[in-house]
Amino acid sequence: MTIETVQKVLARELPGAAAHALMTPEPNHVKGIEEIHQHSPVNSAVLMLLMPYREDWAIPFIQRTSVGKYHGGQIALPGGKMEPEDTNARDTALRECHEEIGVKPEDVTIIGSLSDVYIPLSNFNITPIVGTIPKIPNFVLSEDEVEEVIVIPLNDLFDDKNKTSRSLYRNDRQIVAPGYKIDNHFIWGATAMMIAELETLLKTSNNDRT
Repeated sequence: MTIETVQKVLARELPGAAAHALMTPEPNHVKGIEEIHQHSPVNSAVLMLLMPYREDWAIPFIQRTSVGKYHGGQIALPGGKMEPEDTNARDTALRECHEEIGVKPEDVTIIGSLSDVYIPLSNFNITPIVGTIPKIPNFVLSEDEVEEVIVIPLNDLFDDKNKTSRSLYRNDRQIVAPGYKIDNHFIWGATAMMIAELETLLKTSNNDRT
């Protein structure tokens, strides 16, 4: 797979909800508790950064610190809410990636974006921005926000044997969450939905060539 291939598939019509459904927790919101918000969704963005890794491509994920009302301790892509100084989702993703893991915006080439993902619990609307970098950067972690950086090759993410589901609790209600189990890490929720869309696009591209 080349970056040019990824860039081409990102320019296609995105599968959106159909791909997200592969990794959407059930129920996708807790009725009577979630989706009751007094304001419009909070615009935010994350950076899905593709980087060369052992003859493959890999994505750096972050293990969030336990601080945080909704998503503390979870594995995520670097990102956060849009600030007044951000012109668009691209600016937000690059700024947050720099703040959280020290990747300089000028070192990143943006190649496209994936479909937005809305999180009923936190009322965040997330735009996944996809970028690439020529080599693995020297990560500098934000002590307040990031516990560690977890580098995972695409081949591992797309391997069906690493896909599973777990029973979790959200607002004291049980949910069943599909996700990716890589070593001792479990990636689920919005982050897993974004990965599923990228995988769907790339596998569709491969099928088109066969």
